[in-house]
Amino acid sequence: MWLAGERIGGQIVDQVFTIILARLLLPGDFGLLAMAAIFTALLRVFSTIGLGAAIIQRAKIDDEYLDTAFWANLGLGVALFAITAVSGEIFGRFMGDPAVGVILLILSTRFMITAGSEAQRSLVSRQMDYRSLSLRSVKSRLIGGFVGVGMAYAGMGYWSLVGQTMATTLSGSYLLYVATGWRPKWRFSWRKFRDQWSFGAPLLLSRMFGYAIRNTDNLLVGRYLGSTALGFYALGYTLFLVPLQDVGLIVNRVMFSALSRVQEDRERLRRGFLQGTQYVTLGVLPVMVGMALVAAPALELVFGRKWLPAAPVVSVLALAGFLQLMTTLGPSGLNAAGRTDLNLRWTMISSLLYLPAFAVGLRWGIVGVATGYLGATIVMVPVQFRYISSILHVRAAEMWAAVRPGVIGSVLMAAAVAPAAWALRTSHAPAVVELAVAVPLGVAVYGAVIWLIHRRVIFDLMTLLRQSVRVGRGRRLGEAGEG
Repeated sequence: MWLAGERIGGQIVDQVFTIILARLLLPGDFGLLAMAAIFTALLRVFSTIGLGAAIIQRAKIDDEYLDTAFWANLGLGVALFAITAVSGEIFGRFMGDPAVGVILLILSTRFMITAGSEAQRSLVSRQMDYRSLSLRSVKSRLIGGFVGVGMAYAGMGYWSLVGQTMATTLSGSYLLYVATGWRPKWRFSWRKFRDQWSFGAPLLLSRMFGYAIRNTDNLLVGRYLGSTALGFYALGYTLFLVPLQDVGLIVNRVMFSALSRVQEDRERLRRGFLQGTQYVTLGVLPVMVGMALVAAPALELVFGRKWLPAAPVVSVLALAGFLQLMTTLGPSGLNAAGRTDLNLRWTMISSLLYLPAFAVGLRWGIVGVATGYLGATIVMVPVQFRYISSILHVRAAEMWAAVRPGVIGSVLMAAAVAPAAWALRTSHAPAVVELAVAVPLGVAVYGAVIWLIHRRVIFDLMTLLRQSVRVGRGRRLGEAGEG
């Protein structure tokens, strides 16, 4: 519940500041930051080398275990800063804009900043104290947003985006470091580092392949189509990710921490995966379909007409997100069961599909790249389900039963909204009118379908939420009593 509050509050904060900055800045400004993010995202893959996940997953840890992870992460952060300082200018020349190299030099200091709080973050996640993480995350986003907008109003262009990123990172790490109460000591255990590395190495390799999938499209678009095209593509990709992050990543974070505590009970793992998948798809599938249907009027109304070239990208990627939701909780189940090796295979096969698809789609511009992403997703989802089934023993019939409410409701919603949206668009109705008709119609149709056909799912979800609130209140009262 706290993570949901963080995502909702954080996304509201982020979207408000993004809208303001999008009106103050140019698409090329966002494109420059996206170019720099390609390189920093690659090095960020190595920023924890999986040590934080080991802190969460292992049954028993001690202070020396945490100290070892802290100093290993901090040393790595310093090394990554040095690598960026040396190679940033080279990358900027490769991308065709020297400003990218300067931006990289500033952003690379985040490696040392975040490394100093990674052990604290993992410890809080292990304890499932998501209240502390959530409140500090929203506060840091507010601080970063105000810094970015202030710099944009001062006419600082793309540096306002750099300032927003740095302010968010600095404030978030500081608030987390102060809150935990744990402080590292001057000690390091090679034995405990080897234990952390044995669990984290496959996760590190998985993140490397994941990085390639998430950033090769940006690299190709920025290199061959330019920063403006990348600005359009990056915005469309960001909007496509929002629903997946808001729900899928929240549930994944909680499931990994919780299921790691019951990793020996495979039946509970199976039931948890199915139930989580059902509720995630129930809430997010209609959002993805809605994004695909009303991307153009939404972009025009919120960001302005200059961002309309991003609308087809949003629509195509939203369809890919619709499919990805079917297996979005798979990595948590595999990692909690200790099968990080299967997670690695998952991402290796994905990279073999997505990377060629991006290259082929590039000849048709940013929409072609997005279509390549969709095509690779269609092929990959059955492969991902096979890995999930082999470990969690989930049958295809059980998976269909879990996703059926969201799929049927979304399909019927699309059948009602698509003709109405098309008629309004061909009659050149204003964007606000099209949204005012399409969004309420979609909500009404989807709600009616779920209520009439799958009412029991709603009752089960309400019962689960009431139980969660009671448990949360009990924990807070218990903490107060102990104090």
